[in-house]
Amino acid sequence: MSQTWTLVVAGDPDQRTGGYIYDAHIVAALRERGLYIDVMGVAGRFPDADDEAAQALAATLATLPDDARVIIDGLAMGALPGVVAVHAKRLDITALLHHPLGDEQGLSDRDQQRFHRSELRGLAHVNRVIVTSCFTERRVKALAEHYALPFSAPITVVEPGVVRAPVSPAAPPNEPIRLLCVATLTPRKGQDVLVQALAGVERGHWRCDCFGGARDAVFTERVQTLIDEHQLGDWVTLHGECDGATLEDAYQHAHALVLPSWYEGYGMVVTEALAHGLPVITTTGGALRDTLPNGAGISVTPGDVEALTRALENFCHDEALRTELCAGAAAARGGLADWQAAGVAFSQALMQPPSTLTAGSQFAADWLSLRENVDVNSRSQALVGALANWLDAKLLSENQRRVEHSSLAESSQSSAFSQPITLADLGCGRGSNSQFLAPRLHHGQRWMLIDHDDALLNEAYSRTSQLSTGKSESLQVETHCVSLENIDHPALTHCDVVTASALIDLVSQEWIDALAAQCAKHRQALLITLSITGEWCFTNPQQQPLNDPDDRWISELFNAHQRRDKGLGEALGGDAHQALVSAMAHYNYRVSEAETPWCLTAGKSAQYPLMCSLIEGWASAATEQAPGAASRIAQWRDERLRKVAEGKMGIWVGHRDLLALPADEG
Repeated sequence: MSQTWTLVVAGDPDQRTGGYIYDAHIVAALRERGLYIDVMGVAGRFPDADDEAAQALAATLATLPDDARVIIDGLAMGALPGVVAVHAKRLDITALLHHPLGDEQGLSDRDQQRFHRSELRGLAHVNRVIVTSCFTERRVKALAEHYALPFSAPITVVEPGVVRAPVSPAAPPNEPIRLLCVATLTPRKGQDVLVQALAGVERGHWRCDCFGGARDAVFTERVQTLIDEHQLGDWVTLHGECDGATLEDAYQHAHALVLPSWYEGYGMVVTEALAHGLPVITTTGGALRDTLPNGAGISVTPGDVEALTRALENFCHDEALRTELCAGAAAARGGLADWQAAGVAFSQALMQPPSTLTAGSQFAADWLSLRENVDVNSRSQALVGALANWLDAKLLSENQRRVEHSSLAESSQSSAFSQPITLADLGCGRGSNSQFLAPRLHHGQRWMLIDHDDALLNEAYSRTSQLSTGKSESLQVETHCVSLENIDHPALTHCDVVTASALIDLVSQEWIDALAAQCAKHRQALLITLSITGEWCFTNPQQQPLNDPDDRWISELFNAHQRRDKGLGEALGGDAHQALVSAMAHYNYRVSEAETPWCLTAGKSAQYPLMCSLIEGWASAATEQAPGAASRIAQWRDERLRKVAEGKMGIWVGHRDLLALPADEG
């Protein structure tokens, strides 16, 4: 039985650009290997996705059954990460990236960052990533580190193959050199630079044929204007898009390929030219430095008109140089892999298992790291002091009971406070809770770290094991990788303090009731910190709240999303804190509360990454809640990111801390 995959691309799958041609060749090669590939194009505008695009991608993915295997081309995946996130848990998704969306030429800094962040958010939800060059692999990893938006999906490089082609004949003596440029007319491809360079090359010794669709009307007009201004109409021709037979004929009559791109994720036309034995005159932009083998052509710095003019002039007038480069191209031709080999590599990449470190683990670790310093400044010191006092009284009482029941009173007194207190940290994450509490408690401590995520748990253990108490004593640390659904775990029944940070907005009323009953049964203290209240707003540079209808709309969508079942029942979101207060009061616990909001200041660079992450998280959740409004939400997100980047906005997020102590103790 053949394996079935669905390839989802933006727009018409039959477009004749490098990325779509790559997809078509890979699909054919996979089908030859017995895989059934269904290719589906989605309507709408990409990569600056509009509502039509969001709805089309959402509808396409919704038609696929659970566990269906899907390849989403990067143009669609990176443009709509919220839509991808909605289906990530039920579909086996592979992302195919040709080059990062934000690396397109001509983007403003704002749009470049927007596309980079959008694509990285999408990668956090896929099981594997396939890229078409080693350069793109390095670039994507560097972007993930730069933007602090990690993903854990394994990356596999599957370079394009070539179609075996006859060698193009060398230029006959005393005939013009025929230069061939194959690239869509867009700023990144640099045809304007090429025309300006050709204007400096003596005419009569060459002609240049440019093939490629006019994808950017303004840029196409600019190139034609340059041709007219330099009076190159008899030597440079823009042929537009053509079919395969016309292009093959152009290769057979060419003497060199010219690709003046500012940036390429691979540069398939370079290897296509080499497959015809043609030398290549190109740039070092992006992956081109790697794609063109040494000795098979000439490379110049992107955008350097003078350097490109010299390269073209030398090639057209130096027969010995042409002979040398043609020999280099012929040698490179022999080492080119075909599309069948690319298909083998691609099919193997599709079988790559997802990382054992889930995307959620890595994203959570990054999010927890971003917020840790702000949490430290927000948490209530007074409640920790009250907990320390309660522990003092508890340990003194226990020691007195030992003395009363022992004939060795003097010996027993000397062992006062020798038994460590035991703290169970629910949903410990990477150990931020122990980082804060351990040095502020002077008692000996035994920490029970509890989380369902093994990767985070390992990090928490490593960090907590290095801590000391307020009296510089080492901690005892153990870990329990279990679901938080079950709070009857022995680690919770044999502890003095149950604690958690930034957790209870994810749980249900039933879970809170069970936690309260558990604490009451064992007479345990409960310290729950940084519980969201569901209230947040943007602030001006004077830290005054801003009142915007769109912010309230996003807040409503986010709060609705927070109430989805996160694995612990129907979540209470911002209502969880008050529900816990009531539940503990029901058991006659003394409950103390403290307001612990985040106050992220406009223009404070150290807080900028956290503010960006908050905005992106709110937008992602809102998109999952209302996918039909994806473009409106994206506009909101981008406007807020811009104002935060400009130092015009800060963020206030409501949190509360809670300490509940048994009423008859301390």
